[in-house]
Amino acid sequence: MRAELITIGDELLYGHVLDTNAAYIGEKIAEAGVDLIYHTTVGDRSELMINAIAQAMNRADIVLTTGGLGPTHDDITKKIVCKYFKRQLVFHEDILKELEKKYSAQGINMPPINQNQALLPQGAKFLENRIGSALGIVIEEHGKTLVAMPGVPTEMRLMVDEQLIPMLKKKTPDQVIIHRKLRTIGIVESAIFEKVKSIVEDKSKIDIAFLPSFRGVDIRLTAKSDDEKKAREAIEVIETRFTEKLGKYIFGFDNDELPDLIGRLLVSRNQTVAVAESCTGGMLGKLFTDIPGSSDYFLGGVIAYSDELKTKILSVPAITIERHGAVSAETAKHMAEGARKLTGASIGISLTGIAGPDGGTEEKPVGLTYIGLATPDGVKAKDFHYGKQRKRNRQRAAFSALDMIRRYLKSIE
Repeated sequence: MRAELITIGDELLYGHVLDTNAAYIGEKIAEAGVDLIYHTTVGDRSELMINAIAQAMNRADIVLTTGGLGPTHDDITKKIVCKYFKRQLVFHEDILKELEKKYSAQGINMPPINQNQALLPQGAKFLENRIGSALGIVIEEHGKTLVAMPGVPTEMRLMVDEQLIPMLKKKTPDQVIIHRKLRTIGIVESAIFEKVKSIVEDKSKIDIAFLPSFRGVDIRLTAKSDDEKKAREAIEVIETRFTEKLGKYIFGFDNDELPDLIGRLLVSRNQTVAVAESCTGGMLGKLFTDIPGSSDYFLGGVIAYSDELKTKILSVPAITIERHGAVSAETAKHMAEGARKLTGASIGISLTGIAGPDGGTEEKPVGLTYIGLATPDGVKAKDFHYGKQRKRNRQRAAFSALDMIRRYLKSIE
C-alpha cells in the first residue's frame, strides 16, 4: 500500500518552522507496512492545496496531511477537504461540549473562535486529539483514504501512534517494511562505499542507503515483505556482512546516540570525564549534560577561549603556546591533562582549532582541529581537518572528541 504525505503551511515553505512531522510519519507508517512514495509541502493557498490533494489521491492509496486544522482564518484544510470531496461542513454539538470541558479543566474560558473546531466535513470519521483542540479527519472514498491531522508535532505524534498506525495495520495485515540503521563515525561516505561495494552491488532484495551528516554516516537497510520473520532474517544477513567490513566504525544501531553510549560506557567502567574546550565553546559539555543522569560521570569543564585562560586555569605552559601555537597537538595535550588534574576525572578531553571562516594560514588552514585525550594510560593528541563552515566544524569536532573517548574505552585503535 502506497502513501503520500502533504505538509501544509507557509511557515514550512519560508523556513520559519522546521518540518519534523514528515520524518516522524515516514518512520512510523513503515512499521505498518505502508510505503511512503511522495512528500509534498504546500503553502496556505486554496488552489495549491486542491491541486496537491488531487495529485496525491491519484497516485497513492492513502493521503496524509498535517497542518491547517486550527480555528483561525489561515487554517483552511477542512474547507479544502470539503471542496475536493464535495461535502459540507457540519456542526457537532458533542464535539463542542468536549472542547469546552478541556478548556474548563485548565481553568480557561474557551475563546469563541474555537467553536469552529466543531465544524467538520460531512460523513467523515474523526481521530481524537487528547492534548489539543483540532480533531483528525478520515475520509474514505473510491478505495482511497485521506487522513488530515494537526500540524502541532506533539498532537500529531500522539494521533499517529495511538490511532493512525492501528488503523493502517488493519488495512495492511500482510505487509511489512523493516528498517535497520547502522550508525558509523570516523569514516566518510565514499570510504564506506569502497569497503562495502561488493555488498551493495549484490542483487539483494535489501535496499541500502547512505545517510551522511556531521555526526557520521548512517547506513539504512530496508526490507519489504509479506513475512516479517523473513524480512528480519534477510536484514540480519546483510547487517552481519556490513559489520565484518566496518566493525570499528559502527558505534550503534537504529536510535542509538553517541553521547548516551559514551555515558553508559563510562558508568560501566566506573570512570569519569572532564572537558577543556576552546573552538567548540562548550558544545562538547552540552552533549554530555543533555543526557539525564550525566552527573554520574561528567564532572565539568573549562571553556578556555583565550590563551591567557589556557595558561592560568589549564596550566598550559606559556612557552608551549609561544612555540607551537594555541592550535597545536602540544597545546591540546596540556589542555586535556589540565582538565583531568583540575577535576580529578579519569579522562580529560580537549579541543582547540580554527573554526573559521577566518583565521587560517597556509600552515594551519581553517578547519584544522586538535583533540587531546588524557587518561591513566598517558596523553595523546590527534589532528582533524574539516571544511570552511564554522558551525559544522564545531559540531564535527565535538563528535570526533566523543569518538576518541569511545575508542579509548573500547580499546579500538
